[in-house]
Amino acid sequence: MVTAFSLPANRRRALLETGLVVAAALALTWLPVPVGALLVLGLTAALLTLIFPWIVWIVLAAVLPVAAGLRYGPASPADGLIAVGLALWWADGVRRGSLRLQAVLPATALLVYLAVLLAAAVGALDLGEALIEVVKWVEFAGVVVLMPLAFPNRRAEWLVIALLAAAMTQAGIGLYQFIFRIGPDWFLIQGRFMRASGVFRQPNPYAGYLGLTLPVAISLSFYAVSRFGEEHRRLVAWTRLVFYPVSAVVIALGLIASWSRGGWLGAIAGAVVVLALYSRRTAGLLAAAAATVALLALGGTLNPAGLPPALTTRIADLPAYFGLGGALDQPITDENFAVIERLAHWVAALRMWELRPWLGVGPGNYAAAYASVALPRWDDPLGHAHNIYLNVLAETGLAGLLAFAAMWLSLGGWVLRQAWRTRDSFTHALAVGVAGVLTHLTVHSVFDNLFVQGMVIHLALWLVAVAVSVYPSPGSTRSSLHESEN
Repeated sequence: MVTAFSLPANRRRALLETGLVVAAALALTWLPVPVGALLVLGLTAALLTLIFPWIVWIVLAAVLPVAAGLRYGPASPADGLIAVGLALWWADGVRRGSLRLQAVLPATALLVYLAVLLAAAVGALDLGEALIEVVKWVEFAGVVVLMPLAFPNRRAEWLVIALLAAAMTQAGIGLYQFIFRIGPDWFLIQGRFMRASGVFRQPNPYAGYLGLTLPVAISLSFYAVSRFGEEHRRLVAWTRLVFYPVSAVVIALGLIASWSRGGWLGAIAGAVVVLALYSRRTAGLLAAAAATVALLALGGTLNPAGLPPALTTRIADLPAYFGLGGALDQPITDENFAVIERLAHWVAALRMWELRPWLGVGPGNYAAAYASVALPRWDDPLGHAHNIYLNVLAETGLAGLLAFAAMWLSLGGWVLRQAWRTRDSFTHALAVGVAGVLTHLTVHSVFDNLFVQGMVIHLALWLVAVAVSVYPSPGSTRSSLHESEN
């Protein structure tokens, strides 16, 4: 007797696809139109993911900020999409007979950091929060290690477009909030505008999300312009020439509307890295701009009084973050509240580290341990130390901080190597942009913890996009969408 399981894989797949089509036809015939339409959409999505399993990652990139912000207990729809994507990778690999594990990105330092997280979790005050934090980084490792093997290298730019489109959407929402004053009263700026926060509900993580996208948009804008002369007869060249610069402008405006000092500093640092690394011409432009600013400053032409007062006031507070001026000893006012609050949490993180210097109080346990180290008048733990380095030090100790630094240095070094070995190509532009993303993360993390609401996976997707552009997927040749450009 011949069963469905004894049929060849392609026959089983054809039967499954035919069954889905028949089910959709029956749904439209018998069910009410709204219900039938929803069912058909669901069946269509299921059919597409069976034929093209990598589409799950495109969807995840496009909806990540929203999907990660919806929590159902400890999980979110983003976690579900990651699980589905990895399950489809496994099933597709089994079907093709090409299931294998081969780390494309540096994995050793990442695995060491995971080992330290697990060791630190053993002594955590709140084991549930510790496990949530560990799972977040296990997901990061799973995406970084496994996804390059599942994603066709011909489709790397699709992933990039989905990530940029999602950031443009968030920027648009933020600009709407900024102009029409949508948000709580304490986000109000000069009585006229509202700090943008998108779906993140807070301006700083919103600025971080946009800042972890903007450098790629800038770098690919340079790429689109540089390639247009040779490819102006192709529709893809016109599409790139419009899409990438527009995305850079929209994302930059959204980031400005966040009114986040850490976001601004990170964006400037990320843009500087892109200009310095993209080409000799952009590096020359950067040098010329820096020389011009220096000369104007020496000549007294640059006058801070010419800038909007709200902007100069916002920037003037920055030295206080580094302990200049004895900020913690000053009376608390509306103007210095945010600065002093952050400094108080930095001190609390250092006190927390002193309690357990080697492995910390446990991953995700900053809030659980905060009461025992809090400074007077600062009882709200806020969830983290508003400085990722101090937060990692407090939660995972010196071992965790060293492993964390080694992980990001190894990933950053790998990205830079891809940028240098793929000059004058899409992969080069993408790798330079991702180097800018990591630079933004490094700078902005001094003032905040950006690993919230799916941003760990957002970073993983950027790293994977570079890997997919560089390496062929299993069973394919080295050909890619950009092969002729490399």
